[in-house]
Amino acid sequence: MTNRNLIHTLALVSLLALILLSACSSDISEKDDSAKNGPVAEIAQENIGGRVIGGNKGDLAPEFDLKNIAGGQLVLSSLRGKAVIIDFWDTWCPPCKKALPGLEAISQAYPNDLVVVGIAFGRDGEAKVRQYVTQNKLTFPMVMSDADYKVAKDFGGVQSIPTTFLVDRNGVIVEKWVGGHSRQEYEDAVKKVLGS
Repeated sequence: MTNRNLIHTLALVSLLALILLSACSSDISEKDDSAKNGPVAEIAQENIGGRVIGGNKGDLAPEFDLKNIAGGQLVLSSLRGKAVIIDFWDTWCPPCKKALPGLEAISQAYPNDLVVVGIAFGRDGEAKVRQYVTQNKLTFPMVMSDADYKVAKDFGGVQSIPTTFLVDRNGVIVEKWVGGHSRQEYEDAVKKVLGS
């Protein structure tokens, strides 16, 4: 192999590694193609107070009522008045696991003004999610996705994880990140929303 071929091969391998580390592909689209044509299309047509409900910046965040692994249910609208980070993740996803400590730190830094909510797909089961949350001392609310992934579809058809949304005090999506990002990047956006 010539030096030029070796350099091209190394560059290709590096690029592939970078892509794999930046986000994990979820298998939601394989299970149900209605994310493009079904419930999301219907939700995108809804309009509340001049805002479309959806998963894009400027949209009103879709309502959800999901099982909290600590007990009970978590309803998104119950958090109105606070900024909310919603993080779609799972235990098998390395970029997800890398991002979670930063989200934990942010949740601790702004306890009165911000709620971080983890939405676990739970491909390996709720017990695995509980174990991971306990072992990693994650204290923010952790909920399980519904079985048919409606919540992911409602948020625009989440295709890769982590996918993370920042919702302002009025329930409007102001930021969306696909792939793992640094604590600083998340926190800079939170500070803008909180005006600090």
